[in-house]
Parts: sequence; C-alpha cells; structure tokens
Amino acid sequence: MSGAAQVVRPEVMPEPAKVSETMMDPRPRKLKSNDLVLFLDYDGVLHPDAVYHTKHGLELRAPGEMMMHAHILTSLLQDFPEVRIVLSTSWARLLGYSRAKAALPAELQARVVSATWHSRMTRSPIEGYDSWSRHEQIRAAVTRAGITRWLAIDDDPDHSWPARDHRLIRCEPTMGLGSEATQVELRAKLQALVDTAAG
Repeated sequence: MSGAAQVVRPEVMPEPAKVSETMMDPRPRKLKSNDLVLFLDYDGVLHPDAVYHTKHGLELRAPGEMMMHAHILTSLLQDFPEVRIVLSTSWARLLGYSRAKAALPAELQARVVSATWHSRMTRSPIEGYDSWSRHEQIRAAVTRAGITRWLAIDDDPDHSWPARDHRLIRCEPTMGLGSEATQVELRAKLQALVDTAAG
C-alpha cells in the first residue's frame, strides 16, 4: 500500500474477514519455498511479555489481556493477503500447534500454516530446539523449507538476532504491537517483502 503509513489504534477494530472452513484447517502444512512468511511470536508482541504457565493455565501478569494487540496485526495484514504466518512462539512448544493456533483470532488463524516447533522434535535431541535461540529456531525452519522471503516479529529478549539481519521487527516487551513505531516498521517491511516477491 502506498502513501503515508497507517497506525492502528486500540479503539479502531478491523472489519471481520470471512474465513472458510478450508482456511481454518488446524493441521500444519509443509512450507513452500515461494511462501511469503511472517514468523510470529506471541509474548511481547500480541500482549506484554509477562505470561506464566500456572496450574490454572496461561496467565498474563501485567496490565491488559492476552492477545490484546492481535487486532492490530489483523488490520496491518489486510493489505497483504499473500503473507502466511508461521508460529515462532513458545506457546507451540508448550500447548502444541493446534492449541497455540486456536488462541489467535479467526482472521489470523486463517493465515497460520506451520510452526518452527513440531512434535517430532521432542524425540529428536540432535535438533536441540530447546537450547536454540529464537533466531536459530527460525533459521532452522527457513533452511528446512528453503524459503527466502520472510520476516519475523519478536521481542527477542535474549538479543540473539544478528544486527546485520534486518528481517526482525523487534518489539518492546511491554508494548509489543501497541507501539506506533513498531506498527510503521512492520507495515514498511511487509510492503518491501511483497514488492520484492512481485519484482
């Protein structure tokens, strides 16, 4: 989308998209090398990075609510229908792919095609998923799929992302996508990603 960048404010909710049953398939699919991919973290992006696993389930111990910024991502992605989401969140490891995906609004679920973690990894210690940084987890998924056009949005609390790699949209952990500057950066990088694919 050309012109001035649009900032999504909390009070501006996007129109609900029509989602087919096919798009809502809970099973992951194999990434294709020509996919345009956004690797998505949840904590520190869609809500503050203060979610704890308790005996009652996941609990946000910060002002706000879980997925409070999901509508912002939904709105930002409306102009980029070709972009697919790959879950790069600890929720997939903790809850499993289907439950982690189901935590998202329907419009975002419809874009989710895979995750950096898969269940076979628990029986494959040589992959070392749990010891990898988020950057290493994403790079492994990129290498497996052979994709070349991708971005990642993450709060990167360990600062594992190489400074030379500008595909990361780094969120401030308490603000996440509530930050206007982060919204502007994400929109600009999505536009560049789509333009590169079309060129």
